[in-house]
Amino acid sequence: MNPMSLKNASLLCILVSLACAHGQTVVGIHGSQFTINGNPTYTAASGFPSADQSLQGTLLNVRAVQAIFDDANYPNGGSRAHPYTSNTMGPVFWDYPDGPWDPERNLREFLAALPEWRRAGILAFTVNLQGGGPPDGNYGEKDALQPHLNSGFDPQGNLKPAYAARLQRVIEEADKQGMVVIVGFFYQGSNERIQADPEDRYAKEAVRQASLFLKNLPHRNILIEIANETNPQSYKHPIMQPDGILDAVLLAQKTVEHQIPVSMSWVQGPMRRGSRGDLAMRAVDYVMFHTNGQTPESAHESIQAMKRWAGYDRPFLINEDGVSTFNLQAAVQEHVGWGYYDDGLGNYRDGFQDLPVDWKIGSNVKWVFFEQVARLTGSPVPARPKYEDGTLPKITVFGLEPGQVLKGRNWIEAIVTDNDPRWPIKRVEFFIDDKPYSYRLNAPYFLGGQEWWDAMDISTGPHTLRVVAYDMRGPRFTETCSILEIPFSIER
Repeated sequence: MNPMSLKNASLLCILVSLACAHGQTVVGIHGSQFTINGNPTYTAASGFPSADQSLQGTLLNVRAVQAIFDDANYPNGGSRAHPYTSNTMGPVFWDYPDGPWDPERNLREFLAALPEWRRAGILAFTVNLQGGGPPDGNYGEKDALQPHLNSGFDPQGNLKPAYAARLQRVIEEADKQGMVVIVGFFYQGSNERIQADPEDRYAKEAVRQASLFLKNLPHRNILIEIANETNPQSYKHPIMQPDGILDAVLLAQKTVEHQIPVSMSWVQGPMRRGSRGDLAMRAVDYVMFHTNGQTPESAHESIQAMKRWAGYDRPFLINEDGVSTFNLQAAVQEHVGWGYYDDGLGNYRDGFQDLPVDWKIGSNVKWVFFEQVARLTGSPVPARPKYEDGTLPKITVFGLEPGQVLKGRNWIEAIVTDNDPRWPIKRVEFFIDDKPYSYRLNAPYFLGGQEWWDAMDISTGPHTLRVVAYDMRGPRFTETCSILEIPFSIER
């Protein structure tokens, strides 16, 4: 171990010794299900007597990778005076509307938001020691290296004490709330901050130090994600690529002495049986993958394909998708936990990734997700936020007036006017009585996908139609939405 490693080890031991003596939330694995304190999640025994039965043993989660973010370049980079440049989203900076960037404020506000998330039924979230791509499109991905310097590791793979301290506070608060922390180690565009060498010894040192730090904590509400979307294009270190990540998985498992479940998130399809990537997938303690950019139908197919490849003997977990609760519904129907990824606009309102972040449930997009989680888990529905934005889509519904009584077949169409000059309408979703009903990617936006809706699958009596129109606000991930609700009745 190099001298810097010894110094870091001493500092990290001090941090661990300051933690509370025992954690109160223990995540476990029993067959294909996650457990908390020995009980399958989302069951009456675990405090969710009214949860959808398909949720049993899963983890609904939020992508919160920037909770422990900082930028070593700030304020010479990432400030309002000295922003980074993006070829897609304009100047990029972390300053708050009312003051400079502050990692302590970011962390404090994140921790303060967790009780509200937990009340709505969220049991897990992901943080990452190298964060995530802040602006939509990762500065356009013109270069592999992210220009900001957000890495919990120094070039020799030593875990930085400031990041360790912030991570420890996150784990401690989650433990108090009965929540699980998915701790990511590496991210695309930031893994290059760790020095490369032929044997990858510095990257391995990072795996070892992060794993040892987590093992030495008194908390066991932790899952490890070695790398976000392991792939050969975005990672220069062999042990972060599909053909080499088996070594990282085995090293982490050995270091934590199998006390903390270890995995990595997968983004490509099944690999050849017996390949190194296949062996890595068979070595992980739980199967984690992403379904970004997929329709609900393709999400079903991806989940089924992953199960055919990886088997049915371990829990499956999606910890990154998008904001569509129709994909959430698809995952729940497949008995798989689902991860909400809301990139945002860096405006301290929308999203959970583009800094600065307001971690409260303060936008329409966030509210629709948390409302659906609350419905699925039998938890209290959070209050709908006051949200005004003149550029949001305008929704009118042809064929349905408030209080109207429907008989027979009816032409019901959402007419959506896009008020943003750059980004188009992405999707229109219909809910009946708060439950996902149908969606359309392109106009005409017919309820139920029918020109003449027959409503044969809806009971007689009073109902409420909710129309949610999502508008793109970035090249890939960022979305805002408008919401319109109309009460109606059906008679036959």
